[in-house]
Amino acid sequence: MRFQKTCNATPRARAGAAILRVSAALLMSAALAACNAHREKSVKGWLVADPTARHPILVGSTPVALDLPVPRASAGLTRSQKMDLRHFLRQYKDKNEGPLIVGAPSGGSNEVAVMHALGDLRREFTRAGISRNQVQFDAYSGMGNAAAPIKVSYQNFAARGPECGDWSDNLARDPKNIPYRNLGCATQRNLAAMVANPRDFMEPRGMTPRDSQRRDVIMDKYVRGDSTVAQKAEDEKTKVSDVSGGGQN
Repeated sequence: MRFQKTCNATPRARAGAAILRVSAALLMSAALAACNAHREKSVKGWLVADPTARHPILVGSTPVALDLPVPRASAGLTRSQKMDLRHFLRQYKDKNEGPLIVGAPSGGSNEVAVMHALGDLRREFTRAGISRNQVQFDAYSGMGNAAAPIKVSYQNFAARGPECGDWSDNLARDPKNIPYRNLGCATQRNLAAMVANPRDFMEPRGMTPRDSQRRDVIMDKYVRGDSTVAQKAEDEKTKVSDVSGGGQN
């Protein structure tokens, strides 16, 4: 009966009913969207509960370079240049980063002096235990500079911590118990500043070969059926006190 009345209604009434139906649909869609947005916000809050995901440490490579000027009349590297180079190579070996790049000037007035300096450079590499496979030699134009330097460089990984100080959350009222924005940020920033080698964030270091001497001794005793307990000297042994806890009659 109600359906019949709607069909017999005037065009204006039918248009008004259609507008009401569209309005109701829009209101329902808005309510569902608000519900989903609220749910999404809550889920995202728990997904970033881990401080390492909320405040990541960024690792990138930056060049570290040492310039060794070579005057035209020099016969190689000076003593101070060799000391600077040794310190630079120690840092390179501690970082253990990629190839060592040597840029030598070519075509300048100091080209003969550069050849002598490169000989000293190779000897310092050998002294530091750096093989030829770790060194890459490149040439650049040294024209116009009577003391064009030899440029030694390598790529160094650097860690950058997050920017902290976001206290926009009201810590006095948190009914959902979601971690606040600044949680764990200071720890991540301090870790990025204190790490000795930022490459450790990307991959583990290689292990040195194990020392098997003591292991072979223990295995030899085990095979023979002997005791594998280490023998201690008299001065290394301890003695339990004879004093008893109770009194004597």
